[in-house]
Amino acid sequence: MKKFFGLLVAALFVSSSAFAGTVTDVYLGIADFTNSGTADFHFNLKNVSGDAAVSDSTIRWTSADAFNTTSADKWVRADQYAEVVANVTKAGFNVYMYQTNGQSTDYKAVTPRTNADGSKPVSGLVNKAKQGGDFQGYAPLAFSFVPTKNASITFDGNEGTPSDSRANRFFSDQGDKKADGSSSFNKNYTLIASLCGPVFGPFDKDGNLAPWCSKDVSNKTAYMYFFGNFHDIVGGDIYGTDQIKIKQVTE
Repeated sequence: MKKFFGLLVAALFVSSSAFAGTVTDVYLGIADFTNSGTADFHFNLKNVSGDAAVSDSTIRWTSADAFNTTSADKWVRADQYAEVVANVTKAGFNVYMYQTNGQSTDYKAVTPRTNADGSKPVSGLVNKAKQGGDFQGYAPLAFSFVPTKNASITFDGNEGTPSDSRANRFFSDQGDKKADGSSSFNKNYTLIASLCGPVFGPFDKDGNLAPWCSKDVSNKTAYMYFFGNFHDIVGGDIYGTDQIKIKQVTE
């Protein structure tokens, strides 16, 4: 019994010495993935009818519903939609969609419109002749993100509560102003793709500011449908925007 105890102590002593010596030779390990990851993003514009690709990158409203001469709001779906693919494994990669109507050439927004809350936006389709203003100056724009194609989709002008099956969001312009006169342009609001895929909203389900993506989206592909709010239209007027920007950045 004594012999066994002596061997045990010796074993512990050797093990302790070996461990102590090893610790002094340990260094930090580094796995550097700075240049790793991919950012595969595609914004493919297609016709709702026939599903053919759009060659001139133009979103149009040719429906007779858009010629609304009454003062009642009428949200009309555009003839085109976008197939948005965001297969991203690179941290910090984000895609933003926004307008710069104040810098436009053909559809320059000079006079903002006044919303009910006192804000002064210049986003949307601009009346080419009037260059903005409260009456007949703009056709506000919105888009809906959905996980599956839906040619019969409609919009009533209310964002509602976003869900995995649909998120409605309004366009924003870098020149939009809050009621207090400060800028209301928010990159988080216009974020449309990130590491999690197509972004349905800038807030997660707990209300925290964080990109939120739908669990119903397959193959990192969502579908964006565009809506314009037309009213008080006069024959001969032209509404448009040539400054819808899709910007890909690594931040």
